Amino acid sequence: MLTTTVSELKVLLQSVPRSFLALNPNELVQPRMEGKWSRLQILGHLCDSALHNVSRFVQMQHQTEPLSITPYHQDQWVESQQYVSAPIEEVLNLWISLNQSVIRVLSSMPETGESATCVLPDGSVVTMEWLAQDYVQHLKHHLQQIFGEHHNLGTE
Repeated sequence: MLTTTVSELKVLLQSVPRSFLALNPNELVQPRMEGKWSRLQILGHLCDSALHNVSRFVQMQHQTEPLSITPYHQDQWVESQQYVSAPIEEVLNLWISLNQSVIRVLSSMPETGESATCVLPDGSVVTMEWLAQDYVQHLKHHLQQIFGEHHNLGTE
């Protein structure tokens, strides 16, 4: 149900900014390994993910046919957005704002919207509810990369 997904996002919006700002700024901008994104770039990627998904959530609830989901080139987005050199507060505020938008869209969705469907690039047909839950799981996966496996973000 979308209320659970929305609740999880609200908890993350409370815990992530504090935890992110508590990290050493030098650690935020250094790649975690050669050829990997820095923690700041990962947060930037999560901004791009939110941007794409909020658009999908809006489109899905207003279409009569399943929305065809097209993948985006995440590395190109991270590079083009220049998260590597963006101010930390700017990227964090963007992440907060975009996820507030996701929460507003999901919270105000009529019940019929939860069963709206989309077609994933592999041809699978999934519901809005599934896509929203997948969005949160993707978010948590990358937050673990930023904060570590054992960091409690308040959603366990």
